[in-house]
Amino acid sequence: MKPEPSLSARGAPHPSVPLPVGLGAFGPGARIQHYELIRQLGSGGMGTVFLARDTRLGRRVAIKLLHTKDAQFTQRFILEARTTARCGHENIVIIYEVGEAHGSPYMVLEYLQGQPMDRLLKASPRLPPSRAVELMSPVLRALSCAHAHKIVHRDLKPENVIVTDAGTIKVLDFGIAKVLQGDEHGAETDPRVLLEGLRLLPPPGRMDESLHLTRQGALLGTLAYMSPEQWGNGVGVDHRTDIWAVGIMLFRMLSGRHPLEPLRGPQLMVTAMMDEPMPQLRAVLPDIPAELASVVDRCLLKPKEQRFPDALAVLRALEPFLPGRFIPEVGVDESPYAGLGSFQEEDSARFFGRTRETAALVNRLQDRPLLAVVGPSGAGKSSFVRAGLVPVLKRSGIPWESLIIRPGRDPLAALASMVAPLVTSSPTLEEDLRKQQQISAHLRREPGYVGAVLRARARRERRRIVLFIDQFEELYTLVPDAVERRAFTACLSGIADDATSPIRVVLSLRSDFLDRVSEDERFMAELSPGLFFLTAPQQDGLRDALVQPAEMAGYRFESPAMVDQMLQHLETTPGALPLLQFAATRLWEARDPGRRLLTQSAYQRMGGISGALATHADSVLAGLSSQERALARAVCLRLVTAERTRAIVSMEELRELTRDTEALQRLIDGWVQARLLVIQTGGSSGSSVELVHESLIGSWPTLKRWLDEGQEDAAFLEQLRAAARQWQAKGRDSGLLWRGEMADEARRFQRRYRGELPESQRAFLDAVGAQATRMARVKRAFIVGAVALVSTLFAAAAVTLVFIREAQQEAEHQAIIALRAEATARNAEFLAKRSEAEAQERLAEVRAKEEDRRAAQSRAEEANAQVEATNETLVLRNSELVTALKRAKWARIRANAEMRRAEQSALIARQARAEAERLLQREQERTLRMQSTLGSPFIETLK
Repeated sequence: MKPEPSLSARGAPHPSVPLPVGLGAFGPGARIQHYELIRQLGSGGMGTVFLARDTRLGRRVAIKLLHTKDAQFTQRFILEARTTARCGHENIVIIYEVGEAHGSPYMVLEYLQGQPMDRLLKASPRLPPSRAVELMSPVLRALSCAHAHKIVHRDLKPENVIVTDAGTIKVLDFGIAKVLQGDEHGAETDPRVLLEGLRLLPPPGRMDESLHLTRQGALLGTLAYMSPEQWGNGVGVDHRTDIWAVGIMLFRMLSGRHPLEPLRGPQLMVTAMMDEPMPQLRAVLPDIPAELASVVDRCLLKPKEQRFPDALAVLRALEPFLPGRFIPEVGVDESPYAGLGSFQEEDSARFFGRTRETAALVNRLQDRPLLAVVGPSGAGKSSFVRAGLVPVLKRSGIPWESLIIRPGRDPLAALASMVAPLVTSSPTLEEDLRKQQQISAHLRREPGYVGAVLRARARRERRRIVLFIDQFEELYTLVPDAVERRAFTACLSGIADDATSPIRVVLSLRSDFLDRVSEDERFMAELSPGLFFLTAPQQDGLRDALVQPAEMAGYRFESPAMVDQMLQHLETTPGALPLLQFAATRLWEARDPGRRLLTQSAYQRMGGISGALATHADSVLAGLSSQERALARAVCLRLVTAERTRAIVSMEELRELTRDTEALQRLIDGWVQARLLVIQTGGSSGSSVELVHESLIGSWPTLKRWLDEGQEDAAFLEQLRAAARQWQAKGRDSGLLWRGEMADEARRFQRRYRGELPESQRAFLDAVGAQATRMARVKRAFIVGAVALVSTLFAAAAVTLVFIREAQQEAEHQAIIALRAEATARNAEFLAKRSEAEAQERLAEVRAKEEDRRAAQSRAEEANAQVEATNETLVLRNSELVTALKRAKWARIRANAEMRRAEQSALIARQARAEAERLLQREQERTLRMQSTLGSPFIETLK
């Protein structure tokens, strides 16, 4: 049987590979339940694996279809797969569902992206002990979980172990495992009998060590990894069969060969010969540690009772050989913690909490020449590469050399200083500097020069080289010239130009600078596939980073609750790892050497993580000048809200605090390096800044004093920020400027406030002040005008009195004239009344005539209305009559048609009747002739 296909996306066969007989109904686009097949990933003797999408949950899965139509085997397979699915473990591939489609059993599994372990072993046949144990430990944890559920793998081998891109190790193919129903005792069987059950035997001389036993009813497995009981030595198969396979895998990892090499295929049947022990590991590899060799040898003892009792026991025996467990002695006064500094390569023994990420990056490094470790500030990117990746590469069994530089202000000079010692050696320092300057100038003309030098060195030394560019964001913070930046990235492209090259380039880059890389489109395109995002460690990783260095130095924490308290404090803290290292360093300085404890009382005396951080903040502040301290005060106050919580402030807003943006950037970068601030990548608003931890607000006395001093202005500043932001967003609308009491408060604030304000807020206050000044001027002008108006009114009143007196005299004179005129008017009124009476009489007559005319007109209108109604009725009846005439006409036409059809029917009926009469007459005549011919006796007989 062929090896089972990997569930990895890598190495997938070409889509044109034909499906095995019986699976022709399955192909891209086909559906199994709510799963839609995408493409074929691989095919083996046991089944075919497809990549599919789960249309219900919106995820990608792998579906394995078995090559069988045997109903009994299908039922057994589904039962065992469902039992295996209940065995949930992070190192066992997840089985989502099992079922049957078109008579073929299928299994739905999680889709893994990575590569099988056998590919790693082909790249590096011999592994260092720590690396081999590191790879096998997850496998043993998976086996321990499966064995606890009474499940035996039976076919454990490197091809069935996947190292995912995320660094997780997954064990596959429990599909042929058998659920143990108590002890199995098989009859003693000659191995040759089993070999006769092979469906396919290769030609002589071409026996493959991966040959499988596939006869139904026989024990299943891969010859090279089968235990004596699987070969039929008369002993039942149980979980110790998997321990045998673990021993074979460890032997092969450590020595680069199978224990029974050069035996192949059926020759391996000697495994079942109990009187012939397996070769010892130290006989093949004398320099291996004796304790490790004894673990491997015990796994390969043929009597299964003499092997380790379970997988957990093997794991415990291998743990002392895990990476970092071979620890050099730590000095009495030497701290096992790194504090706020980065871990270096020599600190790898005390670097914990990043095992999975390191394995993932090593896996990515195999086929990616250019990688970037991207993460927020405080995630530990430099430490991860220096103390995690580089030591693991050097322990991998392949010769690796590491070169480390930082771009600095002159990145090409940094490359030149690295290359110069590799090219030539100079007797004097001046000659070295001159040589570096020449190389730096040469790199501008030929950016591929560094790559050529490194590849030549790798070939000459027969080793691989990893070039680590630490703090890659310095290329954008310290190098203002875009041409210089492009020259540097062109050199990096020339170094990491192909996956087959022995050179690897790794960058560490703060995530808020990732968008700056796109200024060089070619370099960004090459870097994009190699982005490796490093987040803050999970709680388990932080616990390892806290507890294991102390244990390495022979110390322990006084109580588990103390560790939980420290981890809980950092649970939601950005940049938690360096803060934890810093607090642990202070705690180490206050340790109890007598009891070899890190005590709770020492932790409380230093004020916990908050107190240690406040002390550190004061020391950073003490190193600033008076101008920098004033700017730091303004920045800190801006990073705290009026409710004294952390504020997330954009870099653009902080730049408005001062006109010296370079000084602000230096301050921010320095405090980020000191782990007091963190910068995070935002969305459309760009990068944002915040205090590293909430506890600084309450536990740092200096910041608390600044906040108390500015308490009076805190609420006003909050209002000012909101008002200025709205005013700016509305195009500086004058209608949004403060007036009245708020404008007066703004003036008082400007007189007393001595801190820095953002430009937008200063402009808002200036506009409020200018508006208030304009309004005051308008008010003064109004008062002056009002006084002038009143004076004018008084003068006008005096003149008016004179005119009034003269008017009174004139009025008296006019009154006499008016009396005379009144008498005349009365006479005229009498005459007018008489004329009016006459006019009223004539008007009444006219009105009567008008009423008669209106009545006549009304009667005429009513008569017209009746005529119109009559006309409408006539028109309607006429229309109905026309319609009735049309209906009558159509009725006559239909009646005539019916009459014609009736006449035709009558004619046909008459014709039919005549025909019937003729036929009857003929029949009577025929009957008479027969009577006359045959006579009456025959007629009686017929009757």
